[in-house]
Amino acid sequence: MDDRRPTGRRGHGPHEGAVAPGPVRLVRLDRDTPEAALLRQAVLRHRLPPGQRGLAKPPVATLPAADADPARVPFAVRVLASPVSDAAQARSVCAGFGVLDRAVHTRDLVPDPDRAVLLRAFYVTTAWQGRGVGRTACSPPALDRLVTEVAPHADTLVLCVNEANHAAVRVYRRAGFSFTGHRHLDEFGRPQLVMTRPVVVSPRPVSSDGAPSGAPTTEGG
Repeated sequence: MDDRRPTGRRGHGPHEGAVAPGPVRLVRLDRDTPEAALLRQAVLRHRLPPGQRGLAKPPVATLPAADADPARVPFAVRVLASPVSDAAQARSVCAGFGVLDRAVHTRDLVPDPDRAVLLRAFYVTTAWQGRGVGRTACSPPALDRLVTEVAPHADTLVLCVNEANHAAVRVYRRAGFSFTGHRHLDEFGRPQLVMTRPVVVSPRPVSSDGAPSGAPTTEGG
């Protein structure tokens, strides 16, 4: 995951009259809804940011892998308060992607894997980097609400990040993750830093009419 500023390269995301940055929402892609279908197509068009290529698998590999594993929940990062209604809008505001994995099988990552959930395959597209989207998506309350929804048993978030991916490490630290002091080898034998933070459970803000409002949240699509 890389959260550096855009390089000026044109692509999927905000440029020349596209929508302005809005609230960050995490939308589950394992739901059979019109929005989830639109965002899935947008995610599959993404290309990994230059700083992450070679360090992570692209969404054309990680989304189908999540679909095939009942322990994994894929989600899109949407930078818009309301659900998307068409493909063009989905491409404009779909700022990233990630997967929550409820099956943490090894004590090499955390002492109590049964109470942990793994964040994997996370990225923010090049066009949306440098806007705080990655930090917001990985921070409470947005990510934690999704964790509470899909893995209510979990009290710890864990991730592994390639130690050469310095930009991603900075973003995760700003989102509250800290190093455990352990390293984990990925499937190619490359060292990954293990980072964790507690799951923060907080009440959702309520407006004067009784409806939830305000802070970043999750949606089923």
